[in-house]
Amino acid sequence: MNKIITNLTIQNFKNFKDSFENTREVFWDQEKGKLIHPGEFGTYRETLAKKWLSIYIPEKFGLGNGFVITSKNRISTQCDIIIYDKLETPKIENVDSQKFYPIETVAGIIEVKSDINSTAELNDYLIKLSELKKMREDIEDPNPYHRGGFKLPYNLEKIPFDNIFTILICNKFNFELDVNKISYDAIPIKYHHNLILSLNDGIINYSTPKGTPNLSFSYIGNVTHNYNFLKNDGDSNLPNSVINFLVSLHYLLLNTCLHRIDMSFYMVEDPLKVII
Repeated sequence: MNKIITNLTIQNFKNFKDSFENTREVFWDQEKGKLIHPGEFGTYRETLAKKWLSIYIPEKFGLGNGFVITSKNRISTQCDIIIYDKLETPKIENVDSQKFYPIETVAGIIEVKSDINSTAELNDYLIKLSELKKMREDIEDPNPYHRGGFKLPYNLEKIPFDNIFTILICNKFNFELDVNKISYDAIPIKYHHNLILSLNDGIINYSTPKGTPNLSFSYIGNVTHNYNFLKNDGDSNLPNSVINFLVSLHYLLLNTCLHRIDMSFYMVEDPLKVII
C-alpha cells in the first residue's frame, strides 16, 4: 500500500461525495419543489464524476460526453461519460459542438445518476446501458490493437473484455436493494453491465458460481456469474466498495479490446471499391 495514493484517494473521494450530494441543494427550488435548470444540474454532476475519475485513468484515455456511432449508421442516446482512446479517436463534432465517438475506440461508458428510487428505475437504466454494448457488433472488420493479455481469437460471445464496459454511478438507493430483482427482460448476459456504484450504499459486481467474489464482468466463456453486493464498510472516508470500484475500473481499462478505425466503412457504401 502506498500512503500517498491512499491519502489522495481518501481526499478525492470525500470531495467528490460531498460535492455530489450537495449538488441537488444548489439546483433545488424549495418553493416550487423541483430542480432549477435540470440540464445544468446533470452536466455539473457529470463534471464532478469526471474530475474524480480522471486521476485513476491512464493518460491515453479521454473522458468525454456525447454520442457513440457505428459504421452501420447506428447512434446511441447521449452518454454521460465516454472513455475513449485519445490517440486513435478522430475528433468528430457538429456545429453545435455535439461530439461523436466511433465504437471501435470506445473502451467504456459510465452513466451518472442522483438517487435511484426503485428497482424498476434501476432496471430501466441497466437495460438502456445494454443497448450500448450491442453496438460493438457493428464493427465490420474487427482489427484489435489493444486486447490486454488475451491470446484467444476475438469473440464477443465468450470473452467479456472484447466488448465495451458499462458502469452506473449513483448517489444512493432510496429503496431496499435486492439484487435478485435486477432484471434484463431476457436480454443476453453478454450485454449486461459491469459495475454499479452507489456512493452511500456500496458496489454491485459479480461472483462466480463457486463463490469467487468482486469480479467486474457478468460472464466468461459459457459460465454466467452471479450478482455480488459489497456494502460500504465502517470507514466512511474510503469505503471498501470504492477501493474495489477504482481497482476494477483500472483493470477494465487495461484489458478492454480496442480496434483500429477504418473510415472507409463510415464514408462509403462499398469500402472494397475504394482505391487508395
